[in-house]
Amino acid sequence: MGSDAPSRPGPVEVAELVDFLRGTPPFDRVPREDLRRGARHLDITYAPEGTVLLDIGDDTAAVTLLRSGAVDLTNEQGTLVARLGEGEFFGYPSLLTGGPAQRRVQTREDSLLYHIPADDFNWLRGCSEAVDRFFAQAHSERIRDALRKDEPARPLAAPLRTLLSRPAVTAAPSLPIRQAAQIMRDERVSCLLLCEDDALVGLITDRDLRTRVLAAGTRPDAPVRSIMTPAPTTGTADQYAFEALLTMSRHNIHHLPVLDEGRLAGVVTATDLLRLQADSPVYVIGEIWKQDSVDGLAALRDRATRMIVDLVDGGARPGDAARITTAVTDTLTQRLLQLAEEELGPPPVPYAWVALGSQARHEQTLHSDQDHALLLDDDATAAHDDYFRDLAAFVSDGLHACGYPYCPGDVMATTDRWRQPLADWKRTFEQWIGEPQPEALMHASIFFDLRPVHGTEALTDALHAFILRRTTDHTIFLACLAANALEHTPPLGFFRQFVLATHGEHEDTLDLKHDGLVPIIDLARLHALAHGVPAVNTRRRLRQLAEQGALNDGDAADLQDAFAFIAQIRLRHQVRQIADGEAPDNYVSPDALSAFDRRHLKDAFRIVKTAQAAVEQRYQTAFVS
Repeated sequence: MGSDAPSRPGPVEVAELVDFLRGTPPFDRVPREDLRRGARHLDITYAPEGTVLLDIGDDTAAVTLLRSGAVDLTNEQGTLVARLGEGEFFGYPSLLTGGPAQRRVQTREDSLLYHIPADDFNWLRGCSEAVDRFFAQAHSERIRDALRKDEPARPLAAPLRTLLSRPAVTAAPSLPIRQAAQIMRDERVSCLLLCEDDALVGLITDRDLRTRVLAAGTRPDAPVRSIMTPAPTTGTADQYAFEALLTMSRHNIHHLPVLDEGRLAGVVTATDLLRLQADSPVYVIGEIWKQDSVDGLAALRDRATRMIVDLVDGGARPGDAARITTAVTDTLTQRLLQLAEEELGPPPVPYAWVALGSQARHEQTLHSDQDHALLLDDDATAAHDDYFRDLAAFVSDGLHACGYPYCPGDVMATTDRWRQPLADWKRTFEQWIGEPQPEALMHASIFFDLRPVHGTEALTDALHAFILRRTTDHTIFLACLAANALEHTPPLGFFRQFVLATHGEHEDTLDLKHDGLVPIIDLARLHALAHGVPAVNTRRRLRQLAEQGALNDGDAADLQDAFAFIAQIRLRHQVRQIADGEAPDNYVSPDALSAFDRRHLKDAFRIVKTAQAAVEQRYQTAFVS
């Protein structure tokens, strides 16, 4: 059964088409008016399931965009090579990218299709460099472009319009001072804006009432005009908060009326801007150091979470948000250790509190549990263990009170095995590296990422250097580690379809941690241990590997961008969950993602699959048992 005859959209359909295209990359970068013109020339087709849209050898001069439904692409041998869904293209773009010759295209289900004639498509390419670049880009380049889509921001880089919590409170300048003061009292404001014919002519503040009325003996029935500040300095709704702070500092004022296209929109105060600073990492971390009890530290939990949420909402890069999240954890740990030493007394021998896993890599999120260990000086004896056991319990319990769950696998300094002198730790790693049993490989994903948080750093430096000297020479260990790194694979099927969980409470979701980020983390760790790279952070490992020539520059950059994009999707998901009052997790439904995010997530997964295939070939993991 063939498809319906193509039809051109009417005026109502054009408006709806423009809205759809503006949500479909890369047309989201095309000006609305240009999209409107392009939409008028679209051909719209409805094709029932089983319709052959193009066959081998057919010549097409159009780009086809799937509005809904799905199509299968097969080669001359009838082998299925791709499956496309909503928001994906076929046809003419393959000529631009040097892609494979035209395949047979058949609908897998009832589909609605938009055909863009070649001339109109070329015209749209000319309207936007982003469109031209999109169809000429590889997967990695599209991800890089997607990461640049949202510029990073900081709390003080928020536009003033976002700080206006209520309309401005206004009055006429002829109003008696007493009535003006009553309005300020009733409205609970510290500033009253004075307007004539909707134009701002002045303002008064609490300070004016003190200094220009009470202290000066001005009659309360005098017009408020007599004490107002005329023609006050103003800001604009699109001005950034830090610019407003600079303006207020320069003019020594504490209230700034805000205009939106010339109309009075509200007022921001020095207190508003200080509140932004108070929720910044510097101020939150400063508050942690001031606390003198576990209860005081636990009380900062919501504030720290809100800070991270605000950073993400403000456009912070996932790497920046993770580093700040980790900095908060580090500071809490350090303060807890100080409090523990105050209670237990000074340590009997030098020690290092060691962060493991995501905290060690500076990659913590809003869903991180505890992973840590204690590294003791070799002078430590059994007589000292009670002290360090109590120290570990104090800190671990304190972190739990601050919102960090206990590690379900007991990878914490409270476990005797993970509280050892340096010489014992060296023997432990020597055994793991020399005899790479399943338990050793399981621990490799945690213990081979380590970083000192408090205490004598030289102890951790010595252990880390020992590890790198051993791993670079053990090919069997590296081969086993490579095989282990391939256990988690991106959830992408052969036909570019997401592979979703099929059972359990997370059915029909993607596990962005274990199936998205962990494969990249594992690959970066493998290469770092193989080449003696001292970095622990995943992106820094990839960068140093490229600098040493251990990884191709392009491959390293692709993995960094894939890691950043997957992390960004996960972080936004967790922030949405917190906003909805849910506990954050790593499980994302593809239906909750935009077409833009789904497309680029698939690109990221394909990059990881390619990198894993290279490791599989290099280490011949098929022969590792």
